[in-house]
Amino acid sequence: GIEEAVKQEAIQEMIDLTELSEKENAAETLLMAKGFLDPVVSISSDKVDVIVNAASITDAQRAQIEDVVKRKTEMAADSIIITLLNLSE
Repeated sequence: GIEEAVKQEAIQEMIDLTELSEKENAAETLLMAKGFLDPVVSISSDKVDVIVNAASITDAQRAQIEDVVKRKTEMAADSIIITLLNLSE
């Protein structure tokens, strides 16, 4: 016997986590389609971390990443942190 309110809260938390996961996956898929290698997108309450496999990116590529992530995660550009990780070395 779990209290109904506790059960509903747990269900809502599962829904929220699923929505975050879907946003992360959508952003990663679109970034891959745009040519970025091995992107990882992680959303927290107030930030989005984006990791791409690249030694460097141009300003245009940075803008493209920010655009994709803003659209898919509904977060502002100043909340997006892009980290470059060159895995080919």
